[in-house]
Amino acid sequence: MDEARPSRRKSITPPGVTESTAQIDMGVLPHLMGYMLRQAQLLVYQDFHHAVAAGSPGIRPPQFSILEVVNRNPGLRPSDVATALGISRANLVPLLTDLATLGWLRRVDDETDGRAQSLHLTPLGATQLEDLRAKILPHEDRLATRLGPVGRDMLLLLLHALTTPDGETPSSGQK
Repeated sequence: MDEARPSRRKSITPPGVTESTAQIDMGVLPHLMGYMLRQAQLLVYQDFHHAVAAGSPGIRPPQFSILEVVNRNPGLRPSDVATALGISRANLVPLLTDLATLGWLRRVDDETDGRAQSLHLTPLGATQLEDLRAKILPHEDRLATRLGPVGRDMLLLLLHALTTPDGETPSSGQK
């Protein structure tokens, strides 16, 4: 273990693991994909929070995802962002409101349909997104290190197989 980085090691301690729980029989749970995916999600979210907390208080993975999608697709409607990210409209609205309150995102009313809006990053939002990316890349690297040299790519392929129609793999995208 690297003595110079003990806090980073602690930041990705698996959720629910303490000395008092080490001997608890979890039964079939560690063999269930859903349970283990949820445990992995908790670990990833915990480390994400530690990675971005300084300078970006309160930013959560869904908000980062919104910023990334809007940056890559300026002018999208909120409903399109919700669909793309698998977020319900009811859950998306407060996330957008928080980002707009921070001054990172702006909603522009459609000139032809007063009920419709399009989403755009502000210059501050674009700057903050770059800062978040700079913090998230080391977070991703910490997680990838735990998986070994080919583990990250294999995990992504397996997750894409679970989450895309007919197990298709992604044909585009950018790191």
